[in-house]
Amino acid sequence: MKIKKDNIFSDRRAFIKTTVLCSGAAILTGIPLATYFISPALKKGTGKWVDFGAVEDRTPGSIEMLSYEFMAKDGWLVLPQRGFVWAQINKDRNIKVFSSTCTHLACNVIWREETNFFECPCHSGRFDSDGQPIAGPPVKPLSVLEHKIEDDNLLVYLTF
Repeated sequence: MKIKKDNIFSDRRAFIKTTVLCSGAAILTGIPLATYFISPALKKGTGKWVDFGAVEDRTPGSIEMLSYEFMAKDGWLVLPQRGFVWAQINKDRNIKVFSSTCTHLACNVIWREETNFFECPCHSGRFDSDGQPIAGPPVKPLSVLEHKIEDDNLLVYLTF
């Protein structure tokens, strides 16, 4: 039995043409679909200004824990964000707001008023009242958070 060469080349061309067209169609529909489903997971954290109330309610010369809770979209989920920050108000009413997260392993630090330092309960890391590390494993200072005063209220920018 003799096979025609024209028929083989014709079938091969049709196969390659069909393969190229189907691959192109898959890529053209696949990229937008993949972007739609994957992009929320790749987004960097967004931020929000959180209102902690009137500045006059804060005690000058103290460090106070200010807690927060709000709903935030994380990828496809809307989840509650809860936590706290530390606000230091000096006698001149200047405010410094510290993150409550230890720079060593991200545990929450606690202000010890009797000893005048922040302490991380996970590994006994300690920070002075300016957030500088003084003992234990942390080598970086506590993060100072961006804040502002609007209409006599303390607003702190939190990222999540």
